[in-house]
Amino acid sequence: MGTDRLIIIIILGALLAVSGCITTPSPDRAGNLTYTSPLTTGTRLPTETQALTVTPQSIPAGPGNSLKTPASTVQDLIAFVEDAVVYSQRVGKEAAIKEFSDKNGSFTRGEQYIWAYDFEGINLAHPYHPEYKGQNKMSLTDDTGVRMIEAMRDAARNGSGFVSYQFANPVTGTTEQKLAYVKRVDDTWWLASGIYGSDLVIPIETPEMIGELLHAKVSHAVSYSREVGKERALLAFNNISGPFASGGTYIFAFDMNGTTLAMPFYKDKIGVNERNLTDINGVSIGEDKIRVASHGGGYFYYVYNNPADAGKPGFKISYVEPAGPGWVAGAGMYLPDVPVRFSEERRRQLVTRVREAAAMVNKTGRGAGLSVFNNPNGSFLDRDMFIFAFDRNGTHLANPYLPGLIGLNRLSDRDRYGSYPVQGLIEHAEKGGGFTYYFFADPAANYTVRLKLGYTELAGDDLVVGAGIFPDK
Repeated sequence: MGTDRLIIIIILGALLAVSGCITTPSPDRAGNLTYTSPLTTGTRLPTETQALTVTPQSIPAGPGNSLKTPASTVQDLIAFVEDAVVYSQRVGKEAAIKEFSDKNGSFTRGEQYIWAYDFEGINLAHPYHPEYKGQNKMSLTDDTGVRMIEAMRDAARNGSGFVSYQFANPVTGTTEQKLAYVKRVDDTWWLASGIYGSDLVIPIETPEMIGELLHAKVSHAVSYSREVGKERALLAFNNISGPFASGGTYIFAFDMNGTTLAMPFYKDKIGVNERNLTDINGVSIGEDKIRVASHGGGYFYYVYNNPADAGKPGFKISYVEPAGPGWVAGAGMYLPDVPVRFSEERRRQLVTRVREAAAMVNKTGRGAGLSVFNNPNGSFLDRDMFIFAFDRNGTHLANPYLPGLIGLNRLSDRDRYGSYPVQGLIEHAEKGGGFTYYFFADPAANYTVRLKLGYTELAGDDLVVGAGIFPDK
C-alpha cells in the first residue's frame, strides 16, 4: 500500500501527496493494526464506531491536519459540494463556473463558498479572489508550507477527500485553520468548499473514511496472507474470535471461480460456489465481486444478512483485493441509514422500460433514440425512471435531467464511496443485462444524492441504455 493511502487513513481521509515511507501494517498481540508514518508513529486505526481524534500538537502543521467540527457540519460541507457538482451537471461547466465566481451567487454563503480548478492548477472560479481566475495556483502555499491547491488536486484525482490548511476567512478578515472538502466533477476539473475552525475530528461516518478503513483492513489481511501463507491466513480469517473478525467487520475470501474460502459468521458457506448468488433486489453479488476483483480490486455494493442485526438484510459496501494467485480477500461494512428495499413490481417495470428503450433504438436508429431520450418533453421522460445512455467506452450520451454530462467520458467517475458505477452499468449490459447499485442525484427529490438501482442492456452493438429507481418509501 502506498504512502499517500496510509496517511489518508491516519488523518481520516485527507488525500494528499506526502514524501517519505510507511512500514507495512502489522497486528500487535491484541490484533490492532499499527502503522509508522512521517506524520505520526504508532497511530492506531479507529474501529468502525469511533473517529480518530488528534490534537494539533501531536502532528506537524501541514497536510496531516483536519478540523474538529460537529459531524453535522462536516456532513453539511460534503452535501454542499455534492450539490455544486450536481448543479454543474445540470447547467454545464460554463454556466456553473459563472455562478461559482459570483460573490452574490447562490453558492456563496458568507465564509462558505465554492471554488473551482482544473487538474493543471488553473483557477476557474473563486468568488472572493477574482484575480485568481486563469492563473496557475498549483504552488499556492499557506504560512505552514502546505501547498493547498496541489493537495486538493491530488484529492480530486482520487474522487474526493479532505485537505486542511490555513486561509483568510472573508468574513472575519483573519487567517484561520480551514478544512476543505474536494470533489472531482469530471476528467477536466474539480470543486471544493471549506469550513473554518480549530482542533480536529472527521467523523467515521463520512464515505471517504469508511472506504479507507475497509481498504486498510483488506490490505492488512493481504499482507498477512503473503507473510504466513494462504492456509494459515484462511484459518485466521475464519476464526470468529480472531483479530480479523473485530470492530464490526470481518475478512471474507473467495477464489476467482466464486467458491467461498472464508466467511467466519457463516461457516456453512465455506466451500460453496456462490458465483450465481444474488441479493433481494436481483443484484449479482457473486459476479460483481469477481468482476471488481478482476480489475485489481475495488468497492461494490449489495444487500446481505447482517449478523449484528439478528441476520436482517442490510445495505453493505465491501472492498476486495487479490490476495494471491486465484483468490481474493475482502471486508465490508453495513450502512444502516441506506434503505434496501426496491419492490419486485418496480424492478419489473424498470426492466420493461429499458427493454422498450432498447427496442426503439433498434427500430429507429441510434441518433433518433438519443434525441428522444434527451428530450425534456420526450416519451421516455420520467423523473422516477428516465432513460440514460452511454457508448461502450463510457461516454455519456443521454440524460434529460443532467444535460451537462452529455459528451463526457465517465468511465473513471467514482461515486461517494469510491465505486465506479459506469463501469458496472456497462459491463452488466454487455453480459445481457443486469442491476447495479450506485449513488446519484434524484431529480424527483430536489437532486439529492441517494442510492439508486440501475438496470442496463445493450441496444445494438455499441449503445448502453438504462434507467434506474430509487428505494421504496
